[in-house]
Amino acid sequence: MPAEKSNKNIQNFLKLIEEQKSVPWTPRFHAILDAFEDFMLHKPEPPAAWKARFGDNPNKFDYHQIVLPDDFQDPYEDDLGNIRRLRDEFENSASMALEHLLISRNYFIFENGHAEPIPAPKPLLMLESVDDQNSKIDWDCCISIFQDGSYYAYNLDHDEEEELGENFRASLEKRIPLLSEMGLVIPVEGRDYGFLKN
Repeated sequence: MPAEKSNKNIQNFLKLIEEQKSVPWTPRFHAILDAFEDFMLHKPEPPAAWKARFGDNPNKFDYHQIVLPDDFQDPYEDDLGNIRRLRDEFENSASMALEHLLISRNYFIFENGHAEPIPAPKPLLMLESVDDQNSKIDWDCCISIFQDGSYYAYNLDHDEEEELGENFRASLEKRIPLLSEMGLVIPVEGRDYGFLKN
């Protein structure tokens, strides 16, 4: 893509983010963590399909666990303690990217009926590496950018690191060459933004 056209597309996208920031959004951060805490405290029975999958020894695998972003897991805390730490840290400032990550990593809690479905924020833009001999990216990586400017990225620096950021604009300049090599992903309901219907 010519540099001039790429720059114009990026400026248009940044303008879209600024416009979308004014669109009302109802955070569900505390409802998500409430569902996690309830799941951990009450330890509901796993569904029959999960038990059948592990045969006679389902206790070998712990069904009653949640997955939080690595940066917010203290190895000396149990899951409930880490949930409380996360709640305290983002009490009034949870981003759409964080909510999306929490739901998508723990969708089974909602899918298996242990909590009422909670719609995850929809990404404005999803990009991932493409399997193309002409691409300069020869590793798997992806990024999802949300209307509040927050983003989740994986392996952008070819280091297998996750990145959860509050301000995509701040990291944009160093990312432009990489992002211009990535392909657009169309979000799929239920898979990519976690809207689980009854």
